[in-house]
Amino acid sequence: MTTNSQQQASKSQDAKVMNPADPNPSARQGNPTLKQKPLDLKSKLEGQTRYLHDLNFPGQLVGAIYRSPLAHARIKRINVDKARQVEGVLAVITADDVPNHKYGPTKFKDWNILARNRVLFIGDEIAAVAAETKEAAEQALALIEVELEPLEGVFDPEAAMAPGAPQIHEDVELNRPMKVDVSRGDVEAGKQKAAVVKGGRYISNRIYQGHLEPVGAIAHWSEEEGITIWAPSHIPYRAREAYAAGFGLPEDKVRIIVPPIGGSFGAKYVLKVHVIAAALAMATGRHVKIILDRYEDMITAHPRVPLTFDIEIGADAEGNFVYKDLTVYADAGARVYWSPNVIATACTRPDNIYHFHNVKSTGYLVYTNNSPTTCMRGFGNAEMLFAVESVIDEIALELGMDPAELRLKNIVHAGDTTLHGYRLDTCNLEACIEKVKELSGWERRNELPPYRGLGLAVANHVSGFRAIDPRFDGSTAVIRVKPGGFVEVETGEIELGQGMSMTYARIASRVLGIPEDGILVKSGDTGRYPFGIGTLASRSTVMGGNAVQKAAEALVGEIEKLAVEALGEGAVFKDGVVQYSGKTYSLGDVADWFRARHAGEELTVKESYVPDTELPDATYFGHPSPNYPFAAHVAEVEVDPDTGRTKVVGYWAVHDSGMIIHETMAKGQVLGAVAQGIGWVTMEDLIVQEGRVMNPSMMDYRMPGAKDMPDVQVHFVQEADPHGPFGAKSLGEVALDPVPGAIANAIAHATGRRGYVLPLSAERVWKSLQDGR
Repeated sequence: MTTNSQQQASKSQDAKVMNPADPNPSARQGNPTLKQKPLDLKSKLEGQTRYLHDLNFPGQLVGAIYRSPLAHARIKRINVDKARQVEGVLAVITADDVPNHKYGPTKFKDWNILARNRVLFIGDEIAAVAAETKEAAEQALALIEVELEPLEGVFDPEAAMAPGAPQIHEDVELNRPMKVDVSRGDVEAGKQKAAVVKGGRYISNRIYQGHLEPVGAIAHWSEEEGITIWAPSHIPYRAREAYAAGFGLPEDKVRIIVPPIGGSFGAKYVLKVHVIAAALAMATGRHVKIILDRYEDMITAHPRVPLTFDIEIGADAEGNFVYKDLTVYADAGARVYWSPNVIATACTRPDNIYHFHNVKSTGYLVYTNNSPTTCMRGFGNAEMLFAVESVIDEIALELGMDPAELRLKNIVHAGDTTLHGYRLDTCNLEACIEKVKELSGWERRNELPPYRGLGLAVANHVSGFRAIDPRFDGSTAVIRVKPGGFVEVETGEIELGQGMSMTYARIASRVLGIPEDGILVKSGDTGRYPFGIGTLASRSTVMGGNAVQKAAEALVGEIEKLAVEALGEGAVFKDGVVQYSGKTYSLGDVADWFRARHAGEELTVKESYVPDTELPDATYFGHPSPNYPFAAHVAEVEVDPDTGRTKVVGYWAVHDSGMIIHETMAKGQVLGAVAQGIGWVTMEDLIVQEGRVMNPSMMDYRMPGAKDMPDVQVHFVQEADPHGPFGAKSLGEVALDPVPGAIANAIAHATGRRGYVLPLSAERVWKSLQDGR
């Protein structure tokens, strides 16, 4: 039995420093500035970050892939005997040496590990080599003998759906794995009300993501642990699931460790190179590293899904929209990556910006013999808004209305439930439009000199999307107090340069009242950290941030309970320290109190955030995100009539992303998105002819540089959203979504000629000017 005096003596002892080995206990009192490992940004700036390319293991082998030179062919014969005899070569594998399970990252299971019977695109993987040196691997590739029987290919989605077209996957009729049908209201009735109808065929092109870090992977196999893959994937748990299915293994026999990611923009979700590295590791029993050079990456690139839009929008004489009619064709390439989500987004999301009243969207996802395509920042929304915002400007021109006023007349507002079921608890799109007009000097639009133009476009997006994984939504965070008082946050979401780690550290810092540099955010290991759906659909700030906030708040509660137990009633945790009877105790003391009571364990809490979202139904109606960001952008351009070259000379971006947690990082997101958009609209184009990439180098694939960037003014209209951490909404993708429309509208205003096909390159703009003369 313990007496009250004994309990008080115990509390007094707890109030003292519990670690007799601590050489300087007094230094831990109060609220110290905790110095630990550098945060993500500091590490990168100081060159301390070790990317996949920097990682090496003892006995590591070099992996290389033999790829098809033809877009469609039957494999008649493969002979790898000579390749296996090369000195230093430990394995040469073909489809006969690996499991033959259908798998893939979506419900369309059309992946293989290596091509069996047929190749479906230029770059399709036929064989792979693991060797002691790069030279030996290359020599072995050169000695692989493959006999291919050419087959007719099909490279256009509409041609691929035609009767008699070559069938790419035998179990998919008309080469069409997916069709989207969305209908709200009565489009035909809306057409009867229309006084003005505008539209046409708009085309969004292939874009290479242009990540600085090359694509690659390191893999290892052991009977005890299974497959371990070091790969820069930002959806490692979904990747683990797909790869386990490919090898016929349980998920706990596949572990994915994510090193720091040197850029992705959608390119590094799930990749065949990860699987092939694992297959070589299983064949050799050693670590195998594959790093693609830029040429190999670009000839087999999985670019932004090219989309063709046949669109029509009608408005009455007063400028009220009365219908929108849309057909979309999407080129999936030879297998499905994330194109289903892209086409579904294109067919629905822009309808949640405006009151169209009546909409009909039909989307066709189609196999071709082009390299498989995947998502890129914007995920179908930016592409679709290029068309929608262009058509809206054409309606304004026909009605003699200011394009900004036409938009203000038709946009959604806070409290609305949109046509497809999005519930808008906050929406400051109107304020964004008014502010961007003010900042850009919109009133001077009709006074600009010849070949100079101002263009406006608006956008929305999501903060996570319920249908990304219909089984569950949300995020989980673990937070613990380490010896010495450092704090660790673990998350299943992935840092890929967007500032997620700094944002999570700031959220935890605000809750706990400690400096941000005393918090270390960890993620990127399916064997150690909480499950996470991953960094996609602009979900990391709201989903992961809410989980971090919730875990930090729970930690505060646990600290206060522990403090009362250790010190007595009246002990509170405030401003990063325990306060009791005029004294303060640091988190280092808290850590000691807990460890003394729990056999040396660390004080740890784990919390999950599950949002109140609604999975869209078969008609695509639902409330898929906790909240929705909005934006309004204005671009100012100058067009050279002699060359057609467009220079963006001014840019203004106003965003409703709720309360901004880290303004410097937020502005960086917008600036980067504007740069990407300028490249996309005015110069970037991954040119593919008959399935072959014609410009597979950065010398021939023009991307914007510093001199292509105008002064960009960024402004945030801030209002706390009830469903975001500290009132935040997402920003990363909505920052890009309006850029193509804004620049396209500015070019049309400057030249009087509408561009329908991206990019609006100098050649295309010049030709349109010649046609207009």
